[in-house]
Amino acid sequence: MDKKFRVGIVGCGGISNAHIPVLMAMDNIEIRAVCDLRPQRAQAAAQRTGAEICPDFDSLIAREDIDVVHVLTPHYLHAPMAIAALKAGKNVLTEKPMAIDTQAAREMIRVSRQCNARLGVIFQNRYNPASKKLKELVASGVGGKFLGARASVCWHREKPYYVESGWRGFMTTEGGGTLINQSIHTLDLLTYIAGQPIVRVRGHVSTDRMEDVIDVETACHALAEYADGTSCVFHVTNDYVIDAPIQLEMTCEKKRWQIVGDKLYDVTDGYQLILDGAAPTVGDKAYWGAGHAAELADYYDCLATGRHFMLEDEAAYPALNLVKAVQESSRTGDWVALDDIKEI
Repeated sequence: MDKKFRVGIVGCGGISNAHIPVLMAMDNIEIRAVCDLRPQRAQAAAQRTGAEICPDFDSLIAREDIDVVHVLTPHYLHAPMAIAALKAGKNVLTEKPMAIDTQAAREMIRVSRQCNARLGVIFQNRYNPASKKLKELVASGVGGKFLGARASVCWHREKPYYVESGWRGFMTTEGGGTLINQSIHTLDLLTYIAGQPIVRVRGHVSTDRMEDVIDVETACHALAEYADGTSCVFHVTNDYVIDAPIQLEMTCEKKRWQIVGDKLYDVTDGYQLILDGAAPTVGDKAYWGAGHAAELADYYDCLATGRHFMLEDEAAYPALNLVKAVQESSRTGDWVALDDIKEI
């Protein structure tokens, strides 16, 4: 990859530690500018990278020496910042979720296409070895007809996680709770690995703890249907005692496979280990799968070669679409049809 890219980073908090070390290790990347509402964070990032500090986001995207903007801010800022950067002629890579509602997400996609700028979204767990292998197995047809899927995400979050952030725990700034923050990665895999869209869902969300502190869900259970009439079920919560390994199962006529954490098993007849994709550490934190390095490398290779990026604009939409449909279903107590991204 010979083409060089000049990068601006907006948001220098915890998640930047999954981007900055990767970018600094890439020969064709130069981090030119950083900005953050907290001066100490921007200063730390600047010292780490050698980048200049921009006083605000507008000045960062106005720079002519920026090719790509990484949006690593709180959820509610993803859409407006991405749209502004795209309109300024910058390519954008934003952390998940792409927006806190589908209307804003659809506007991001429209602007990206209108401005001929490339919009990528982080769903790094598609790059996990276990996820990639399971995708390959389901798509190959070796298991026969796809019958359905199930997923479980049982994690743990305490009051300080919400209170100290200043934005988590509120629908207006986070867009939801466990569904849009912790579990959205697994919801993305339900569609991606199955290879078909989810068309409708019926689910229930609840705030089982800390209802005096937050107004978003800490738990959810739901039933969803794919385009071919098969179904999936999922249960997610932030009320468990630890961050337990996620479970994702795909059932076909002849085979049943299950991801548990980073391991992939054939569970057709007992548990047979197929792949142990132990997660690397990115920065100072071990993420589930830690696929940021692989996704960032792929994104920039796509920019350099013109190749289509796996998580470009509408490809990242189904997971958010599902999150918002579940929330709406819980509100109405009925099935909710997911809107069609092809209408954009």
